Amino acid sequence: MMRTEKISARGVVVVTAAGSEQGRRTAQELLDSGWCVAVTARTVTELARIMPGMSGHRLLAVAADPGDPRQVERLLNRVLGRFGRIDSVLGAESSIVSAWRRRTPTEGTAAA
Repeated sequence: MMRTEKISARGVVVVTAAGSEQGRRTAQELLDSGWCVAVTARTVTELARIMPGMSGHRLLAVAADPGDPRQVERLLNRVLGRFGRIDSVLGAESSIVSAWRRRTPTEGTAAA
C-alpha cells in the first residue's frame, strides 16, 4: 500500500514540462510557497537536471511522455497515490490536463 503524504494547506499542483527553465522555476516557487508539487518531464535525464536544489517530502518527480496515455495515467496514479488529490495542473501538456479533468469533478479545480 502506498503512503499518502499529508497535504499542505496550499494543496497539490502538477507542473508539466518541468525540464524547461520556466517549469523548474515555477515548481521551485510553488515549493517555496508551501505547495505539494509533482514535477514531470519526458525523461529521467531532464528531471535529474532540474532536481538539484529541489527536495523535500512535498516534491514528487515522475518521468512521463504526455503523448503516451499509459504514461499519463501512471503519472496521475503516482501523484494521487502520494498526495491523495490533485488541485491544479500547470503547463502546456494538454493530454495530462485532459486526463486529469476526466478523473476530477470540475467544480473547484484549476488548470493553466
